[in-house]
Amino acid sequence: MSAAVYTLLSADIGASHCRFALFQANRDDPGAPMLRLLREQWLAGAEYPSFREALLALRAARVQETGEPFLPDDPKLRPAIAVLAPAGPIEGDRCRMSNLSWLIQTQDLREELGIATACLINDFVAQAYACLLPDSIDLSVILPGQAEDNAPKAVTGAGTGFGQALILPNAAFPAASQDMNAKAHEQTLRRLARAVILPSEGGHCDFPFTGKDELALADFIRQSTGLERIINDTLVSGSGLAHIFAFLTGERLPAREVPACIDSCPQALEWYARFYGRACRGYTLSSLALGGLYVTGGMALRVPVLTHPAFAEELHHSQAQRRLLQRIPVYHVRTPEAGLWGAALYGMLRL
Repeated sequence: MSAAVYTLLSADIGASHCRFALFQANRDDPGAPMLRLLREQWLAGAEYPSFREALLALRAARVQETGEPFLPDDPKLRPAIAVLAPAGPIEGDRCRMSNLSWLIQTQDLREELGIATACLINDFVAQAYACLLPDSIDLSVILPGQAEDNAPKAVTGAGTGFGQALILPNAAFPAASQDMNAKAHEQTLRRLARAVILPSEGGHCDFPFTGKDELALADFIRQSTGLERIINDTLVSGSGLAHIFAFLTGERLPAREVPACIDSCPQALEWYARFYGRACRGYTLSSLALGGLYVTGGMALRVPVLTHPAFAEELHHSQAQRRLLQRIPVYHVRTPEAGLWGAALYGMLRL
């Protein structure tokens, strides 16, 4: 491959799923996509005691359709860069994950996979970078509004935990969807390189319960989990929906099974949508994200939380700022692999 066309490895590493992907990056041929997804490999994080052992499984993995190795055996064909996006705070070249007992280090990539250049970004920073590529992800409007061009954009969403990131206002974000093949990619990359994205660990902030029924739910969760404090990760997540379902029905199910049973308890979905909207409202107001709210994550794909009336009602619930909140458009990132695309774009910008 020429210097302008190369492969890169990206990873979106959550507590439940570890998604890896190989991309082909093209910097200067406007007739080809800037990024092309070659293949993916998903691993269940709980099956591996450490990140290094997950990398060993990745090294041994083979493409199901062809039987070829997921990673090329030839050292000359190894990815030019690897970008890992784990769920947790990045401290230099390492990350101790928030909801999985893994320590992830860039040296793991060099030693186990032979990839010389590697870097770490927060998983929701990767989600935010994906939002800079509107033609590479499935983006739908949930609540229309009037986005301000020179304003931050909030990216948030629930899966095993609750993630947040902020895209600061600058010229990087396209005003509207545009064809990435319509012009030389270097010009696009120069624009995207100006992006400034701030990570967050807001999932570990205390959740604001209100009213007698909600406080009873908080006590129920404390008693059933032994937790002293109920944080966003506890409630606005897959396990949070399971806690709500158990509180309202008396039936305790594994978190992964609750979405399939949610129709049997409409009140559980209503409560979850209300809590989801409240968490989004808090982040939107604290960051003054007048440029838009982008919601991603597995829970919004598994249950119709964003289209439930309780979500919008709670999102806009503010005595002083209701009108401002109603002006902010809300988008749903419907691509499960969005974090992989965002991490891949970051890798292109780093090189």
